[in-house]
Amino acid sequence: MKPATLLLPALLAAAVLLRLAAVLVLSPTIESDGLAYVTMARSLIADGVLRDQWGQHVFYSAGYPLLLAPAFALAGSGLATVVAVNCALTVVSGLLVHRLVLALGGTRGAALVAVAIFAAWLPAVWNATLPAKENLSTPLLLGLVLCALAVARGGRWTAGLGAGLCWGAGAVTGGSALLTGAALALALPFARRSAGRGHAGRAALAFALGALLTLGPWLVASERMVGEALLSTNAEFNLYLGNNPAADGRFVSIAETPAGPRWEAQRRTLGEAGASHWLGGLARAWIAANPDEAARLALTKLALFWAPNMPDAADFAASEAIATIRLADVAQYLLVLAAAALGLARAPIPPRDRLVVAAAIAGFWLIHAAAYVMPRYRDPVAPLLIALAACWAWPVVSRFLTQRSVHAA
Repeated sequence: MKPATLLLPALLAAAVLLRLAAVLVLSPTIESDGLAYVTMARSLIADGVLRDQWGQHVFYSAGYPLLLAPAFALAGSGLATVVAVNCALTVVSGLLVHRLVLALGGTRGAALVAVAIFAAWLPAVWNATLPAKENLSTPLLLGLVLCALAVARGGRWTAGLGAGLCWGAGAVTGGSALLTGAALALALPFARRSAGRGHAGRAALAFALGALLTLGPWLVASERMVGEALLSTNAEFNLYLGNNPAADGRFVSIAETPAGPRWEAQRRTLGEAGASHWLGGLARAWIAANPDEAARLALTKLALFWAPNMPDAADFAASEAIATIRLADVAQYLLVLAAAALGLARAPIPPRDRLVVAAAIAGFWLIHAAAYVMPRYRDPVAPLLIALAACWAWPVVSRFLTQRSVHAA
C-alpha cells in the first residue's frame, strides 16, 4: 500500500485518538441534555418506552437516544459506550467530509486537509466526549448534502431516497434540520435540466419515501406516547423561550419568563403535549402583539448564530486552561468561517453545487430565528464550512508552495 493511501485512515485515527484524549483530560460528567438522552436510551431498553429523567417522553429529540439504545444493550450504558458511539460517528463524518470536498471538485489534497481540520475541530472534539445529539446530526446533514448534489447532477433515484432518509432522520434527531430540505428542493430543478422531468419526479418521490420511512415510525410512536404525532414537545417550548418579554436571543430559563410560575402546574394539568401547546400559544400571542420586537429578536438570533464563542473573565477564573483552549477555538472558527465565505464565493465549485450547499447551510441557519441560539447549535454545519474552506484554501496554498519551490530552484 502506498504511503499516500494511508493518509486518510491516519487522519481518522488521529481524530479518534484526540477525542479519547479529551475524555481523559476533561473527565466529563453526564448531565443536563446529555443525561436526558442517556436516560431515554436506558428507558427504551428497560421497558420499551422513551422517558427522560423528568418522565417526559418526547421533549428531547429521539434520534440520538434511539442510536444509543442498541449500543447500550450490547455494551452497557456507561460513558465509555457513549464515547465509542461518538467516535464511530466521527469516523463516518470524516469520511463524508472527504467525499464532499471531492464531490465539490476539490483535489485529494484539499479533501485530506478538510479531514485534518475536522479531526482537530475543537467543538467536535468536545461533543464526542458527551452524549450530544450534534454527533449524529453532523453526518446526517453531510449525507443529505451529498445526496442532494447527486440528485442535482442527474444521479440515480437512490440519491433522492438517501436524501429523504438523511433528512427524516435529521428531523427526528433535531428540529433544526427541518429547513435543510431546501438543498433537495433546489437540486430538483437542476436534475430536471440535466436528466429530464421524469428523473426529477422520481428523485422527488424517492425523497418523500425516504422521509416517510424515517419520520413515519417515530410519528406513530410519539402519538402512542403523548397522544399526538409530534417530532418533539420541545419545539413550542423553545419557541416561547425565544419569544417572550424576557427573551434576548440566547437561552433563558423558563423560570425567568412570565410563564415560569405556572409551568410545572400546567405540565401536570395539561400533560406533556398540552403544556407545550400552551407555551406555543403564549409565544404566538406575544409575537402578534409585538411584531417589531419579535423581528428585532429574530435578526439578533441570526447574528448570534455566527458569533464566536468568546470566553469571559468568569471563564478564565473558573479554568484558565479551558478558557485558553476556547480562545484557540475562536481563532480556529474565525479562520474557517472566513475561508468558507471565500470558498463559497471564489472556489472553483460549479454554481449548481455552490447553491445546493448554500441552501443546506441557510436552511439550518434560518430556522434558528424562531427560538434561541447557543454556540453548539451551529456545530452540525461546521463540516460544510470546513469543506468549502478547503476547496478555496488548498489551491491557494498549493500555488504558493509551487511558486516558492520554483523561485528556490
